[in-house]
Amino acid sequence: MEIGYSVSFFSSGAILWSASTIVDVIYSQPSVADIISLSKVCKATYYAVKAWFPSVYNINSHLKKFFGNLGNVLAFRSLQAATGTIISGSQALQFFDRTYYPGSDLDIYVPCRDVTIVGNFFLSIGYLFEPNEKQLESEFGTDCQQYLAHISSREPRTPVPEQEDEDEDEEREYDWRFVAGVINFTKKVIPDGREKLKVQLMVIEPQSSPLACILHFHSTLVMNLITHDRAYSLFPRATFIKRTGITIESTDRLGAVSRAYGKYTMRDFKISLHSQPLNDSNQLLIFGPRWVGDSETWTIKLNTTDVVIPDWIKEVTNHLGLPLLACQGFSVRKNQPVHAMVQNPLPKLYQKGDVLLAFELICCTVLHQTLVVPVSDSPTNIGRWPTWTSYPATYKFMLAQQKLEELKLRELKVRGHISRRSLRPETVPGWKFWDTEVLQFVHREYSHIA
Repeated sequence: MEIGYSVSFFSSGAILWSASTIVDVIYSQPSVADIISLSKVCKATYYAVKAWFPSVYNINSHLKKFFGNLGNVLAFRSLQAATGTIISGSQALQFFDRTYYPGSDLDIYVPCRDVTIVGNFFLSIGYLFEPNEKQLESEFGTDCQQYLAHISSREPRTPVPEQEDEDEDEEREYDWRFVAGVINFTKKVIPDGREKLKVQLMVIEPQSSPLACILHFHSTLVMNLITHDRAYSLFPRATFIKRTGITIESTDRLGAVSRAYGKYTMRDFKISLHSQPLNDSNQLLIFGPRWVGDSETWTIKLNTTDVVIPDWIKEVTNHLGLPLLACQGFSVRKNQPVHAMVQNPLPKLYQKGDVLLAFELICCTVLHQTLVVPVSDSPTNIGRWPTWTSYPATYKFMLAQQKLEELKLRELKVRGHISRRSLRPETVPGWKFWDTEVLQFVHREYSHIA
């Protein structure tokens, strides 16, 4: 369900509902569930609620606390558009819920190769790098520029089982299998200087995606995200109607996730370790394929006035009819002990909660960004490490185009790295991208095999 910008609706014989100060006061009282119910009363109230949304769901106002002024907010949102950076965590939840959690951080999920430009942006607006204990003990110490350069050049992780530090794992609120590192920036609030703003950059592993990381959160409660042009809540019925979350995280990490669960319990949410006790779980969770822009998602269209959007983003949106992220997706399944092909790039056997979000990552040098797509429900794909069996035609097309682009480089005698790991194709003159066509292949193939 998408609620965006609309003109006010007027019907003779009905009360005129408009985005006035009085109506803002009236609408500020009901919960999100009540507002949604109000929108379903009749056509007049539906359009009234829709017209009121821009004034209350104003992302520029929501972010201003962390950026100081509108210019900085718009500059950051332009960076979001250029890099695929996403806001999630408690700030996204607060935005949808129209609430305020004192002292909450701003969690930002940024692709590995773009962390330097995003990190430098925060330094430029007065934030300071606050290294953690391990970063202080490293060769980089307090040198933010060296650390940014180091982590932005990170090589993709080798897909083999690794041993985890159990003590470290217990300290983590989330399971960061898609995160290459976390960079903290802080800034004292003027004029009193007592409050400290904190921004956390979650640096996404090469060949992964911010969306993949969010789909690996501990529960459906926090699967909300904000891009440069839209805000998405993937499980709005469970989160805002029932005020509950369903566990996706591994149930053997209770020492770490219990802190998060306790925090959200204090915020009037309830989280179940299993979906069975929830009598209406089948209504809260639609099993099968899901797309970020589908009718089960609560989508809020944001005002993008003065946000600089790259031409390729506009082109993809125009061709697909939806933003790039809205055309990506995942599968909701009943879980069983299987290889976690979906949530973990390392093929490791482990038991999770009884709900599984399954997806594959499509990464190639002819794509601007790594794509997240549902795994088919074919028996050959259940419990298997991804081998592109879900999308053979997509894979064939994509690799053919990649080979063509690399041959063009050799023909033109372009010097530089041709390695598929280190190549930055956006810096190569004449390099062509195929995001639109690859997503069209994905949707066509999934409709045939699901």
